[in-house]
Amino acid sequence: MARPDRPDRGGRSGRPVPQRLASPELRLGPGAGSVLLTLPGEPDAGDWQLSADGEVFAVRPPYWVLPGPVRRVEATDATRATHVSAVVDPDTALLAFDADGHRIPPDEPLPAAEIFLLHAGTLQTEGTDPGVVELPTPYGWNGWTLSRVSLAGVTRIRASAAAAGSWLDVAAGRPLGWEGGATLPWLMGDDGSPVWHRPPALRLPRRAGEPDARLWQAEVRRPGHEAPLARHTGAPGALLDPWQDVPRPLLGPYEILVHRVGSRRRRRLAAFLAKGITAEPTAEWRLLAPHGGLAPARLTLGADGPVTASAHVVAFSPYEIAKTLVLGDGVRRFAVEARIPHSEVRLELGGSPQTWSVRPLDIDATDLAGESALTVRLPEQAVAVTPLLALVVEGTTLHTLRPERRTRTRRGDLRYSLAALADTVRDCVKAEVRLLVAGESVHVATVRTQPIAEDVVPDGGGGLLLRGLRHPGELTARLYAVFAPWEQPLTATVDQSGRIPLPSAWRSLGPLIVHLKAGAPTPIAPGWPRLRDRDTLVLRRSPWTSAVDHGTGARVSEYLAGRGALPRGTDVIPYQWIVAARGRDLQACGARQTAPAECRSVLADAGPTALTAAADSALRSGELASVLAGSGLAALRIREVADPAAVRHVWRQAPLCALLLTAPLLPYLSGGLAYDVGELYPEEAELLDEVGQFLGNAATALLAGHVDPSGVVGRFDAQTRALDQLPELQQQAVWRSARVVPRGLLDPDTRADAAWQAFRARKDLQYHAAREEFRDGLDAVAIFLDDGHPDLAQAFRGRDPGQLHGSGEAWLRIPQLSLGCALIARLAAAGDARAAGLERGLRHLWTPVASHAPDLTAVDIALAECLVTAEAVHGTG
Repeated sequence: MARPDRPDRGGRSGRPVPQRLASPELRLGPGAGSVLLTLPGEPDAGDWQLSADGEVFAVRPPYWVLPGPVRRVEATDATRATHVSAVVDPDTALLAFDADGHRIPPDEPLPAAEIFLLHAGTLQTEGTDPGVVELPTPYGWNGWTLSRVSLAGVTRIRASAAAAGSWLDVAAGRPLGWEGGATLPWLMGDDGSPVWHRPPALRLPRRAGEPDARLWQAEVRRPGHEAPLARHTGAPGALLDPWQDVPRPLLGPYEILVHRVGSRRRRRLAAFLAKGITAEPTAEWRLLAPHGGLAPARLTLGADGPVTASAHVVAFSPYEIAKTLVLGDGVRRFAVEARIPHSEVRLELGGSPQTWSVRPLDIDATDLAGESALTVRLPEQAVAVTPLLALVVEGTTLHTLRPERRTRTRRGDLRYSLAALADTVRDCVKAEVRLLVAGESVHVATVRTQPIAEDVVPDGGGGLLLRGLRHPGELTARLYAVFAPWEQPLTATVDQSGRIPLPSAWRSLGPLIVHLKAGAPTPIAPGWPRLRDRDTLVLRRSPWTSAVDHGTGARVSEYLAGRGALPRGTDVIPYQWIVAARGRDLQACGARQTAPAECRSVLADAGPTALTAAADSALRSGELASVLAGSGLAALRIREVADPAAVRHVWRQAPLCALLLTAPLLPYLSGGLAYDVGELYPEEAELLDEVGQFLGNAATALLAGHVDPSGVVGRFDAQTRALDQLPELQQQAVWRSARVVPRGLLDPDTRADAAWQAFRARKDLQYHAAREEFRDGLDAVAIFLDDGHPDLAQAFRGRDPGQLHGSGEAWLRIPQLSLGCALIARLAAAGDARAAGLERGLRHLWTPVASHAPDLTAVDIALAECLVTAEAVHGTG
């Protein structure tokens, strides 16, 4: 069945699909500004389906930008082969990359050389004190630090956020890598890899005391091809010329597979060669221009041999930082990127770094009150005299800032905290932020105190027009179709007059949600927008005459537009999940008012089939949890795992639903004598392996009947009451560390992050919690659990916030009701008929809570399942 979130890509399937593709590789992106997963194959060969800790993405080669720290990525290529890439190990909280940005395998010692380390917390070492240079954090990795480190003389190293004793050894001897050769700093491959115009030699690895008789073999191949172009053998530590037998000319990407003779385990190095090409820029560094953009520059290319370039001179205008050109030898052609090192600026909001830009940034004044900062990248020689950052209003300088003293940071990267500007700009409609450097006043940002635009309307020419536009620079709009919420959003650039062009297919899709964002599009796949964001606008009165396609999605779109009944059938279920999860927003934007409730009802009737089909919805665990609560599927009884292979697929795409489908097997994780893991089929044992990966270490303790190690996390109590009285900036500081290192759903950091989400929605939740039937629901759960479920009753009472200081604090009881409803639902799923009746009576209370606090709901459903399973195992002896 086609994925509902994948747009139609007709006309792209003319090329043959390769029989076998290499595994994806993790590496640093261009300028170390992002973390990439390189995807082998041609873009037209088809999408890769990626599952990052259960969150689903459809991506085309050559690479995917990781949105932030994840534990693992499962990538399925066009041939349906699956590749698993481990990313973050929570026990080590550290990723290592070599000097060219390629990931150093986590199970190998680190080389005693200069490498990049991406780590949570500070670095701790033994041996010689390393030289550490702190670099700007890659996009999306807030809370982490990227450091360039020399490990010569270091014996082992760890991150302070790692588990106790999680040291990584540094190898003595020579590491595997390139030596010699020369790269062109102004040319790179499409994934940021350097272009070698003088090919390097290959240094084979050697451990201390390793005998010369243990030979290594190196094979040169083209990526994606099995046949080697050359093969060489050498002793440990030997220096080889891997290119001597490779057919000339040396042009394009190559990979070197290195392994011990007789061993199947291989290391892979990559290199892009363009022998004989030269490049000469008009400037070694492009500076920011006073009125935006960069100083213009040119790159002159030469060729000495059969390799030629598609252009002799590459000119860069002020807003061009890179250009594509083609290198060829008369037979083969390869695209490379020309780029001259340049200045740029980057905003941090709430501690999270945004993308780098050469255009003046747009800053919402409300973001200044949070943890905000501006980083300016300059050549090192430009900071001999410290540049100042000035806040200018109508030509008058109101405030100046000095850069932070971060002595280990790359010297040309200057970071300015912006919190001091919050009070100054409060009464200004607009202010400029200017960098005072080398006698120039450079416009680097604009601060505004009002929304980007007031409204969005049709422009009369087939597009959209923003009314009341206040944004002065580059602006991106993402458009979401209300009647097709499964479609990927349309990304468009807004012109200076506020017009947004619309393709013809989007002019008749009905109401649209328009989310505005200053700057160029980010590389991260966007999620569903927040309607309450003041830069999210809705075009409600827009004609609907057709759908994006003519398949199942078109029939559901007709239904949402008020034409016809809800379609039925297995192929419709993923669409029903999406409508049920986003129904509140769809109702507010003009979709059929009864759609969410009808979809929840149909999903409940589908039972286990609905849980299996959730894998094709591409919804997050929180979104799935809100539907599980509102539909009653959280109380669905699953008696056996009839098709482990089908459930394995669900684990990759919708792990929360997979947990419920795997529930009959969970007692085998308890260690109880009545449940011998050896009785299971291999396919069933594989499902149990996924449980710990998704839930984390806490699940093992809970299923074994131990006390919840994180039972107090997620409770609203006196500390939460005090947090409610603090300013927003201090509230964020308290919760900032949550989920810096990705962990299981039941680990304390994830629970704290879910509780923070519920805390931020406390004003919405207060309305529901203040109702008398809410208190009656809590009493009903307490009475039920006290009657025969002492361990569950204790967990429920552990969420009690204590005595409230008035009815205005009713929201403090939300976490207790959330866990109570989850416990009742999982007891019903275990076959308790009384619990099933109570769950139906509580559902109308749980549904709005799950809608406003979906991540807390996901945690509580999983927690309740572990607690109920442990109680059942204990009851059977």
